[in-house]
Amino acid sequence: MSLPTYVYADRRVPDEDRVRESLESETLTKFGDDERLERLHRVFYPAFRVEYQYETGKGKLFGTETKRAVALLDGLWDDNDRALSQYADGTDDLVRRATNDYDFGADVPGLGRSVLLQFQVTNDRAESLLHSRVTEYREHDRDGRAETANVFLRKLREAYGLPGDFDPDGFEEVLGIDRIYLPFWLAEFHSPHSDDVVMVSFRDPAESVDEMRRDAWLSEYVSEDPRRLATYGYEVDRDRLERNIRERTNQDGQDGQDGERTGSPGEERRTEATNRREDDGAPTINRESPDPVEEREVVQPDGVELQADQLVELDPDRSFADVGGMAGLKQTLNHKVVRPLEDPEAFEEYGIGVVNGVLLHGPPGCGKTYVAGALAGEVDHAFVEVSPADVTSKYMGEPAQKVQELFAVARANAPCILFIDEIDGIAGSRDGDSNMNSSEQQLVNQLLTELEGIADEDVVVVGATNLVEDVDGAIRRSGRFDERVEVPHPGAAARREILKIHLAGRPTAADLDLEPTVEETAGFAASDLELLAEDAARQALREDAPIGTDHLRSAAEEAETSIAEWVDPAAVAEDGVVQPDGVDLQASSLVDADPDRTFADVGGMGELKDRLEETVLDPLENADEYEEYGIDVLSGLLLYGPPGCGKTYLAGALAGELDHSFVEVSPADVTSKWMGEPAQNVADLFEVARANAPCVLFIDEIDGIAGSRRGGMNTSEQQLVNQLLTELEGAAADDVVVVGATNFVDDVDTALRRSGRFDERVEVPPPDADARREILRIHLRDRPVAEDVDWDPVIEPTEGYAASDLELLAEDAARHALRDDSPVAQEHLEIAVWETHSSIADWGGRDRYQDAEGTTDLGFSG
Repeated sequence: MSLPTYVYADRRVPDEDRVRESLESETLTKFGDDERLERLHRVFYPAFRVEYQYETGKGKLFGTETKRAVALLDGLWDDNDRALSQYADGTDDLVRRATNDYDFGADVPGLGRSVLLQFQVTNDRAESLLHSRVTEYREHDRDGRAETANVFLRKLREAYGLPGDFDPDGFEEVLGIDRIYLPFWLAEFHSPHSDDVVMVSFRDPAESVDEMRRDAWLSEYVSEDPRRLATYGYEVDRDRLERNIRERTNQDGQDGQDGERTGSPGEERRTEATNRREDDGAPTINRESPDPVEEREVVQPDGVELQADQLVELDPDRSFADVGGMAGLKQTLNHKVVRPLEDPEAFEEYGIGVVNGVLLHGPPGCGKTYVAGALAGEVDHAFVEVSPADVTSKYMGEPAQKVQELFAVARANAPCILFIDEIDGIAGSRDGDSNMNSSEQQLVNQLLTELEGIADEDVVVVGATNLVEDVDGAIRRSGRFDERVEVPHPGAAARREILKIHLAGRPTAADLDLEPTVEETAGFAASDLELLAEDAARQALREDAPIGTDHLRSAAEEAETSIAEWVDPAAVAEDGVVQPDGVDLQASSLVDADPDRTFADVGGMGELKDRLEETVLDPLENADEYEEYGIDVLSGLLLYGPPGCGKTYLAGALAGELDHSFVEVSPADVTSKWMGEPAQNVADLFEVARANAPCVLFIDEIDGIAGSRRGGMNTSEQQLVNQLLTELEGAAADDVVVVGATNFVDDVDTALRRSGRFDERVEVPPPDADARREILRIHLRDRPVAEDVDWDPVIEPTEGYAASDLELLAEDAARHALRDDSPVAQEHLEIAVWETHSSIADWGGRDRYQDAEGTTDLGFSG
């Protein structure tokens, strides 16, 4: 598509000279005082400006009102809607800009390349988006899934910046849609002491650094994949660009003769090559190399025959950012290795020494070598890599000598990571083996001696093996390899990132979808995925086409895992989630292997949490003591209370507190119109729970699965309840804690309520004043809040609010603060109180709940 003549933007681009002056007065990057502004780019980001009309919900203080509002949708259709929503208020008065003024697609003297990004979808498709999202919410709400609907509404508001009083049921129509551009400056910084490039994006350089950070999403988006600018940029008229560049160059030369200096010293040093376009004319960012600095050289120790330059990589060109997925692994290495190395004094103060040995273990081909090199890059150490072939020998005494020389090379090039691959091939387990010859014994003894001697050296030894048990016991004991870290086969998130890494730099289709391949390759090693990406590239090359979804899927269908004996691909659905054989329910959609919350994340509810500590946590954590006194471990817990008060969240926090998996299911997951299928689904559900035990199995709206039989029950429903009763009998013995949730205890089948099925019934009422204050603080803890907030005028009017209502209140206040470009202040919170109300007040079961036995007074008059 050719470049348009004019575009409409929400503002003019700030003046270049003012931008440079402002940037020179601030330090914006990790380089600190060494940062050097190398290039400035102007980037025009596309957005759909959607004006819509809605009617505010009933029950508000001043009744119903028809309003208009504006939302911004991502013109690249790449999930940046939430970031764009903060600019909606500034799009009322658009500015018409001539594209000829910016020389899009070319490197302008004194500047980097200016980029105008193309819209990726039609106006009609963008116009239908908001309507379809509102329709999805209404379907959730109509089905009676109140908590799910509230979560959906929260995400809807976050994504599109919808007003706090926006009522999806009152959504009327889209009044109009326009294509607009949001102009940004993208500054590229270098350092003379680093090869890294840091990008900073902003719209107004006169703002404080903190205020500029709200625009950081664009630089992060570009840094993730700089090819995006080329992918989405317009094709340009080369002749026109060259003519404009020549004219501007001549004008710049004239300015120079007048003694006026333009640009920074870095720009004055640019050569002619800086102004040349890429061969394909694509608007990519050109990166100049920083000024040359004195480079380290590999040190060859005296008297050492091992060639250091063949073993040592002084500057590993990778870090944890280049490791696809494996978040848990990287977090472990950061906590146990990186932080102690970066701040040894702090760890020594607490009596924690720096790690001097790490043993990586896991299936072959899963990235142990790559992770070790990334660790070296992360801590800015040299990387010394050795394999058994480098040190073993058939000559008596030579292996031990080579081990001694290896450590001499490591010390000479410290600080370094010394990586010993297949360490079991050098120092294998001697258990049950009395046939170790003298030379092998000398090698192991020498390795032990060297490991002892590096405690005070800047050398961290990383060994790699498939099985920890294959490594000599003396090597494994504490003091030699302090930490043992598993490098597992990649889960879904890791597979996705690995595929992206191996597709980077190759031509890919604009609509490339990785998900089918990610699902197909469960149980594959990282090396298998690399080969798969290469195979897909070959297929695409034969067709002279970009790599597409079909190429990847075809390659995946033909590929096989190289670690079949290590993991059953059919048994693993997602990260740490087990898919039992013969079970149709998808474990990956039900199981959260690592709940990211505990009781500390539950606002207030002190008495409730204390009761769960006493009735659930303590019996499970001290099972032997309870057994000694003949007290059975809890087999079931029934949570009841009004909708939106946090039953689901509390159950997940209970799982996190126990360090259990969290299995969440709703009636829709197990009910069916086919005879016998609901009972089979229940059996499958408990099979999934047992396969992922220990776990908390949370059955939401359990009355929708096993409701009171007062009104009669058909055969299929009876089979379902009977199957559920059978499964509950043995759940505790299988390390499965079953938690049910309902609004009304009486709506649950009496057979489930009797002792032995759900021993404990705990009300989850609307939060009291202390809990409401704590919940608001939790939802505002990652947002700037004014120090002088008086919470009482906020807390008192929210009596009767559900926990979900308070979450919406916090988000509404934060949105008002964002529009005012200030911390969340008193007025923002009080406005949010006025714009929100209690969802329990509108709940049809409110009166019935208050009249039931063992329930809290909700504080509403009938």
